[in-house]
Amino acid sequence: MNGRPPFAELVLRPVTPEDLDALVATHRRLSPETVYRRFFTLTPDLAPLVRRHLALVDHEDHEALVVLDGDRIVAVAQWDRAREHAGRAEVAVVVEDDWQHRGLGTALVRALAGDAHRHGVDVLTAGVLSDNRAGLGLAARQRPVQVTLDGPETSFRWDLAS
Repeated sequence: MNGRPPFAELVLRPVTPEDLDALVATHRRLSPETVYRRFFTLTPDLAPLVRRHLALVDHEDHEALVVLDGDRIVAVAQWDRAREHAGRAEVAVVVEDDWQHRGLGTALVRALAGDAHRHGVDVLTAGVLSDNRAGLGLAARQRPVQVTLDGPETSFRWDLAS
């Protein structure tokens, strides 16, 4: 075994405002490569607006889920409803380096898709850096209906209504 606790001991739940400090701590534990792949930039600390956005969800147009290993957040995923189209939302996922490649991303995307669909979202989208093999694999396993390569980014679209 790799020294990490089993997947079954993890807890998945919606983020709360009280998670703000833990979300910041999670971000600080991410490798520069993981930060770049999630935010498309090297940012050693979360900007105040990003912090607020991650922790202050309305559970209607913006949802965020966390995976906990005890009191420690090891993964975060969110969807944000598109302003121009109420039935569309963008999804984003980040998994702490030590927990990657263990199925957390897949579990989070599936949970987010179900939650988004219950809130009237019928199309999910995501942008993944084209050199992010793990992210591309995660997105492809969700069976997108459209994949578009646009320079350094690959865009995915999933129809939840079908």
